[in-house]
Amino acid sequence: MNEFEISIDVLGRRPGYLKGYGIHLRGSSSTRSIAKSAERDAEVVALKETVAVQAEQIASQAEQMKAQAERMNAQAQKTTDLEALMHQLFARSQPRASGGYSCELSGNSVRS
Repeated sequence: MNEFEISIDVLGRRPGYLKGYGIHLRGSSSTRSIAKSAERDAEVVALKETVAVQAEQIASQAEQMKAQAERMNAQAQKTTDLEALMHQLFARSQPRASGGYSCELSGNSVRS
């Protein structure tokens, strides 16, 4: 028998600890559970903070997208109005059956 085995026979066994040698072989399950629980709690807190920041960013981006969509709709309406005006002007500048050109702006008529 070696010194290690004699120590176990004389002093007895205790889970995770070797008596007489002052050697802590491994932590008890409750100590490990507490440590892991604290780690998980810290990780959960960090993840909650990350989620809160990301939620704020998403809300801000949603507001920006809404404003941009409104600007795009207004621009599309302006484009549609300008196209209609161009069509009207083009139609007025076309030669008439009488052989002359006609250009009517603001109710005034000019013929050539």
